[in-house]
Amino acid sequence: MRNLLLESLAKKSEYEKLLTPRFDLESQVTFQENKQIPLHRWFYYKEGYSPNLVTTLLKEYPPTANLPVLDPFCGTGTTLLASRDAGFPSVGTDILPLGVFVANTKLQTGYDTTKLADECRKLLSVKFGTPTQKFPRIDFLDTHRAVGRYAREDLMFFRERILAVEDEKIRNFMMLALISIALQSSNLKRDGGVLKIKEKQHLPPVRHLLKQKLKHMQRDIEHIKEGPESRAEVADARALPAEDNSFGACITSPPYLNYVDYTKLYALELALLVGDGGELKSYRKKSLKSHVNAEAHEKNMPPLPLVTEVIEKSRNIPETKTHNPQVIEGYFTDMYRVLKEISRTLAPGAPASLVVGNACLPNQTVDVDTILAELAKNAGLKPEALLVANARWCDVHGITKERPVRETIVVVRKPE
Repeated sequence: MRNLLLESLAKKSEYEKLLTPRFDLESQVTFQENKQIPLHRWFYYKEGYSPNLVTTLLKEYPPTANLPVLDPFCGTGTTLLASRDAGFPSVGTDILPLGVFVANTKLQTGYDTTKLADECRKLLSVKFGTPTQKFPRIDFLDTHRAVGRYAREDLMFFRERILAVEDEKIRNFMMLALISIALQSSNLKRDGGVLKIKEKQHLPPVRHLLKQKLKHMQRDIEHIKEGPESRAEVADARALPAEDNSFGACITSPPYLNYVDYTKLYALELALLVGDGGELKSYRKKSLKSHVNAEAHEKNMPPLPLVTEVIEKSRNIPETKTHNPQVIEGYFTDMYRVLKEISRTLAPGAPASLVVGNACLPNQTVDVDTILAELAKNAGLKPEALLVANARWCDVHGITKERPVRETIVVVRKPE
């Protein structure tokens, strides 16, 4: 891997001298370890990273002044939960309500386990009836092919029963279990950055999947630790609802420049949660410009050489349904706004760590890590280290293997 790291160098950026091999972090920048960790395994979120990475970064780049840890792209709450377990308060934001719901549910404490077990038994023993609401329509999916009739009815039936539960903690617990088994009960699979319909096959009943999930989640409750206040809220990382100098550290992973639309990738779970597939379009437009369906914003990025070169070269990429040259400019424009918000809300001397992946495009390899270091410097942050956790060749069909791409933790700090 070290040879791939050397081969990945473009030898054009002053920030490449900050590149440091940290291949010990390779497994920690993926979700793989979470599959075995209580609470973190409640919802499979492929784009997440391990709580062990958060623990490592908190030790190597500790927060300042006992202020909360920020995660402006909190996803399903790994940073928040790991920070709390390490004794630090934390605040997360995400533009999608799915991640915020999952994060806040995993952060719940103080369960009445007897009452929870009783409510789960009642839910699973209730006699099936016809749901009053139809399965949400999802604009880009044939839901009748994607989810079988019985699965659609069962999912909506249990959704209605769960929403009728009075205890909010138990209701959230059950709803998380339901949305986490939705994909298993469907004919869908996540393939890279898209949802695909599989050939019809025998699938376990929703009731069986829900029973198993609830049982496993109940076992994990004994691992919940009380700790400092940690919470997530729906908000835009480009306009954080926080005061200046209010955070002691930032640990996050923004969407990669990979043209993946998370509102499509997790459309089934989102639709079940909000109960209206039509709302997905609004979330899609508001999301970070890392895919073609997000709205472009004003171009307020400074004319920095590293970014300008990439944007100019990207204009030679043929436009397709999934690849649009404007996405690259929009992505770095949005990320510059995010970095300015991180700079504004961090306390003086506080570190920020961003897990990012470099991009393979049809006509170039984009070094997102060094570009973000340049943007961070312009936003008032001092680049400190580029910790390379992984270096590999692109395996995307039709992409020229110009140079290997890196997966990097970009570490910056707000000056004192």
